[in-house]
Amino acid sequence: MPSAPAQIAIVVDRARAGIVPGSTVTVHVTGGAGPISATASAPNVVDARYDAIAGLLSLAGRAPGNAIVTLSDAAGDTAKVAVLVAPPGGVVPADVTVELGGTVSPQFAEAQIEAAIAASAQLRPGTQVVVHGATPDTTLLPGSGFEATANVRVDGGGAYVDALGTTNVHLRVDTLTELDPQILLYSDDPEKLLADTNGVLYRATIDAAKPARTYFYHVAYGSSHRLFLSLTAAGADARVQILGDAAGPSDAFAYVGHVSTLRYLLERHAQESRIVTVSADAPYLQALGSRELRPGELVAGAFDLRVFTGGPIAVAVIAADTAAQAATFAGGAELPTDGHGRRGEFDLTAVPPLALSLAAGAPDSAPFAIGSPTIANLRAGGRALGGDYGVVRNVALQLSNPGAAPASLYFYETPAGGSATTSIWFAGDPAPIEIPCVVRQNRYAVKSFDLAPGETRTVTGEYMTDGASSFPLLFGLTATPPSPPPGPYSPDACNPRTPPPATPSPAGVPIPPPPPTPAPTATPT
Repeated sequence: MPSAPAQIAIVVDRARAGIVPGSTVTVHVTGGAGPISATASAPNVVDARYDAIAGLLSLAGRAPGNAIVTLSDAAGDTAKVAVLVAPPGGVVPADVTVELGGTVSPQFAEAQIEAAIAASAQLRPGTQVVVHGATPDTTLLPGSGFEATANVRVDGGGAYVDALGTTNVHLRVDTLTELDPQILLYSDDPEKLLADTNGVLYRATIDAAKPARTYFYHVAYGSSHRLFLSLTAAGADARVQILGDAAGPSDAFAYVGHVSTLRYLLERHAQESRIVTVSADAPYLQALGSRELRPGELVAGAFDLRVFTGGPIAVAVIAADTAAQAATFAGGAELPTDGHGRRGEFDLTAVPPLALSLAAGAPDSAPFAIGSPTIANLRAGGRALGGDYGVVRNVALQLSNPGAAPASLYFYETPAGGSATTSIWFAGDPAPIEIPCVVRQNRYAVKSFDLAPGETRTVTGEYMTDGASSFPLLFGLTATPPSPPPGPYSPDACNPRTPPPATPSPAGVPIPPPPPTPAPTATPT
């Protein structure tokens, strides 16, 4: 009596298949005992046919929907393929051109390449682009370029069919003069976005004669929102340079305010930017923040804008549920104020520098106050700018040591208006100095300078106030060592943490936790 043939499981080369209606996908099949049949749970969605000679399962998409195709053999073994019949999630573009400026990091270039591909991919709602193989190996300098072939997948998110393909990337970095805005477009009104606060939060017009900085600071209150920076050409298409960054959303307001300033200063220092084409047909939209704002969360940031050709350009900060909705709002009027008056335009060309001077052995110089509302609003009846938010102020320190011995001088800060964080970048330093959030009216050291006998030194830099900080904030020079910035366990910190409990040593002797930052010794100012 002959023995029964050994049972071999049916194996398919994929468990899922996405099919565009009217097209066919084939699945390779191996194994199985005896004849194999194919049946679809929804024949109106997909037509399934199995070719035993070729070992191929053909799946023809008939109508949008989902189905399970089951393969069965004579021995009762089965294999299943989940089928989605739907339109593609997008179209993989054949080519994209990316135009950048400044000193460009590989990470920035990668992000802009992905954004350019996504903008050209005609993405459907809920889909996203995944890009591989298009990251420069090194920093790109002005005048350089980068060519690559990117492997692109438009992820359909389960609702649409994934689209696969390659995109030829053409990237160039232009040689540009420094972008230094002349006007500040300030959007902090309404500061709290209520459930029905969707529309234009801020609107202004810029042209090639006046580069501008837009600064925004908004909190979701009662419902979620998305924020967008919108640019629309009033006539012919325009080429616009965009430089800057945002932080948030987060309910840690001081953190968002500090990080947004820090990110902006880093971009400004490198002049890392992108050049985009803005048309009158549809607004160019830049999402502000990494995701939607949930109730109680803040997003803040700054972007510098320069029109190269074309224009003028309508600039708007928009609250909306989606990018598509934001596009419909772009031509609308500003929403009503919330009463704080934190909205307007301000001249940046006449901002006095943070200027101080001190000679070793001389009395301390009078401190310089930051944040008093002294910059007039160019809008009729508008409130003067408080807190200097969005203002980059030059730093100019004149230091001298007329004595015959070395001397040290100290640059310090004193929070006179409440809690404050600080971001300040001295020329020659590799990165900004960051002072954590402090709350006491005390002198805290920012930077020390050691001068040789007879030395005179000029120190320059840039300072930008941190959003969510309180002002005025005083800066000064002294020969008396100020207190160091507070550590995380110091009562001088805005939110001091509790020190960790003592831990026993191997011998059972308790090891005390690290001591808190010493109490301030300088005389409060």
